[in-house]
Amino acid sequence: MTIRIRRRVRRPPDLTSLFDVLFIVVFVALIRAAAAQKAEADAKRPPPVPVKVTPPPAVAELQQRALANLGAELAARTPLVIRIGATHVIEQIEVDGRVLPLDVPLLEETRGPDVPLAYLGDRSSALQLCALAATHLGVHDLAKYLVIVSPVQPFAQLPVVLVEGLHHDFDRCLIEQRGLATLVSP
Repeated sequence: MTIRIRRRVRRPPDLTSLFDVLFIVVFVALIRAAAAQKAEADAKRPPPVPVKVTPPPAVAELQQRALANLGAELAARTPLVIRIGATHVIEQIEVDGRVLPLDVPLLEETRGPDVPLAYLGDRSSALQLCALAATHLGVHDLAKYLVIVSPVQPFAQLPVVLVEGLHHDFDRCLIEQRGLATLVSP
């Protein structure tokens, strides 16, 4: 019988945890050094100047400013007057001292029992106020004009279909011819 003697092999201790601890200690020292440098730099820098906060302007002041801006913009535009006669036709266009006589009807009679009149500008874009004015002036758009529509009769005496058609033309004037239009009662 042979007796075997076991030899115990000793392994060297694992140093991984020692390296981890050493890394953490060095990292903390670097962070503290950076914090000390930042604190020193902040101490040398003068304190920031407080920003003076002005309260926002009041609504009434903003309204006055907006009205002044609109007034200046409208005053810079050339007035273009479209005169509408008692028979609901465009009688003339006045611009830059020139008078262009016209005879363009705005309404037509319909056969419908509910609606006896129809606005022609709703049917044909060539018969809309601003399109007519641009065509007769020979310009592509009315961006530099303030279109003033002046009927001979007061609003109360105008047919409802005419007033509604004119207001639709004002919207189309802004979109299609880039002109601002308004209706002025006598």
